[in-house]
Amino acid sequence: MKQFLLLIAFALTIGVTNAQYSVLLVDDDHNGPRESARIDTALAHSGYSYSTFLIDTVAPTYSDLAAYDMVIWTTANDGQDLYLWDETDTVSGLKFNSALLQYLDSNKVVWLDGLDFMYDIYGSAPDTFSTGDFVYDVMGIEKYVAQSHADDTLGSYTGCPMMLKTSNNTINTLDTIKWKWSSVYYADAFDITSEATALYEMGPADYDFAGKVSALYKENMVVSSLRIGSLGKNKSYDQGAIDVIVNDMIVAAAAGTFVKAPVGIKNYIEINSSVNIYPNPATDNVTISFTAINEIADIKIYDITGKQLINKTVDANMGSYKMNLSELNRGIYFVQVAIGNTTTTKKLSLVK
Repeated sequence: MKQFLLLIAFALTIGVTNAQYSVLLVDDDHNGPRESARIDTALAHSGYSYSTFLIDTVAPTYSDLAAYDMVIWTTANDGQDLYLWDETDTVSGLKFNSALLQYLDSNKVVWLDGLDFMYDIYGSAPDTFSTGDFVYDVMGIEKYVAQSHADDTLGSYTGCPMMLKTSNNTINTLDTIKWKWSSVYYADAFDITSEATALYEMGPADYDFAGKVSALYKENMVVSSLRIGSLGKNKSYDQGAIDVIVNDMIVAAAAGTFVKAPVGIKNYIEINSSVNIYPNPATDNVTISFTAINEIADIKIYDITGKQLINKTVDANMGSYKMNLSELNRGIYFVQVAIGNTTTTKKLSLVK
């Protein structure tokens, strides 16, 4: 029987519920005590409105998911018969269940966390993916490399002792992930695609899979094998650490970090680009800087539906252009700059 518990969270630490962004916690763990209770507590502490969906025999429908801006789907340590996956489509490759897939397609944020969600569907590592595979295209994973404890046979460690924040991680304030136990078993190690961003990797430096990614995001899909409901130290759970990582991720999601570019907007987020936008987030004015010689710059601004709102042509030799955006509402936009044969699109957040 499906159990649906609606728990509207009131802020315990900041005093006011953030009604502008809502989260649904989906518990897809059927293996022992539910770790989601500690994630539930972290959501209550965050000040965001949220609900919890405990899967028994029925997964949430799209209408259940669609009422929320973000879904945290936790598998904890369960790696058998998860409701996460759709196993019926054997032609186009395994992917998430249809409700979750539709939710992703609506450009809302999904954060999948837990152990063995890859094992549940692919079995033991390794497994390699390429363009056309859901895991590659949507999750940003190129290779399911290994699992801690199951595959770590070198060195002096049994299981992964810690996970470390990557240099590209500007989202999280928790530098080191540890658990109630001295190491975590069956955490996944990944190689990721060039379009994905690594958040946490296995450590320490002399661990078998040091540097292999265990948490990442690609557009609006966040994947982590952190087992966040069991963060801790000295044989005790650390609710404070759970609070921090949950809050960090929701703050990033609410700020538009994980919004993907609409279809038709090319070259989204060209990392090594000569085009820069600052400040970002911005209020009313932004400066767009670029490097070009004897060129013009075509600047277009789109909303998240792909609708073009602004179109300006300026002399790129100026080096920069200050644009007034006071007529735009707060939210996420995409700034596309075309100079010669190069087009760069970057995400801009307006926080009025």
